[in-house]
Amino acid sequence: MTLLQEPLAGLGAFVRTLETGSFSAAARALGVSPSAISKTVARLEGRLGVLLLQRGTRTLQPTPEGLALFERGQRIVAELEAAQGELRESKGPRGPLRITAPMDLGRHWLVPRLPAFLAAYPQVECELGLTDRFIDLVEERMDVGLRMGESADARLIRKRLGESRAVICASPAYLRRRGTPRKVADLQRHACLAYLRDGQRVPWRLDGVAVDVPGPFASDNNEALLAVALEGVGIARIPEFVAEQALAEGRLQALLTTVHTPGPDVYIVYPERRHLSPRVRVFVDFVSGAFHETETRTSPPARGRARKGTAPAVGGAAKR
Repeated sequence: MTLLQEPLAGLGAFVRTLETGSFSAAARALGVSPSAISKTVARLEGRLGVLLLQRGTRTLQPTPEGLALFERGQRIVAELEAAQGELRESKGPRGPLRITAPMDLGRHWLVPRLPAFLAAYPQVECELGLTDRFIDLVEERMDVGLRMGESADARLIRKRLGESRAVICASPAYLRRRGTPRKVADLQRHACLAYLRDGQRVPWRLDGVAVDVPGPFASDNNEALLAVALEGVGIARIPEFVAEQALAEGRLQALLTTVHTPGPDVYIVYPERRHLSPRVRVFVDFVSGAFHETETRTSPPARGRARKGTAPAVGGAAKR
């Protein structure tokens, strides 16, 4: 009996079971009962005449034959799903779009732009997950993700959006009390707020040089650094999109605006497929355009000429 004689439902159930790790999780993904998944996989094994899964009390492990089928079957199922999606979306992008992004980048940069995307594509249903933990897009069945820094996952297509940037800023109350730094060396006389990574204060990268700055407070959360800076405790170096609203409202003031303060590159990533879903394609194009508009509107020369209290570029973030 050849695979072509086996209903495709059996292959789909088998692939989802290994992707999700259990019959129950595969059933939730496919909208059926766990017993239906188990019986479908068992019928596939019977037609092929081989055992595909070793069934333990709490775990499922593929046999060598099962692993070989999974490696090919996963591509087949992905191609079929993509083709079905294209047919469904022949009149325009539609259906669920599962997106993942780091917390800061998602809340402060992506979320404010999503209403424009939803207005342009009203039949697309966005499902956004914000987390700073590493997301395996393939295993967790995400359609697209935003990433900070390099990604070595060969299963993903990566598109570089651009370089992130940070802003050095402080509240007007702090500057009235302590004065305004005019050059990088002046920071040594100020209270600076540092980012923590693995329990260590991260030096500020200023014009390509790592600078250790003194200060009374450090955190591994940019929202905390923003809140403390707003209270006038000290000078912060935080992602520009985190500080954007406070800068626009004059609650923070950008400092040393001619100093280059780079962050990691920003990428949009999605699983490699021969047929890219139209809803993924339009989202990738939308985010790419929005990021380019951000960089153009807030290029470094413009930042250097910015008026006191105005918002600098959006697009920086701590590495995910």
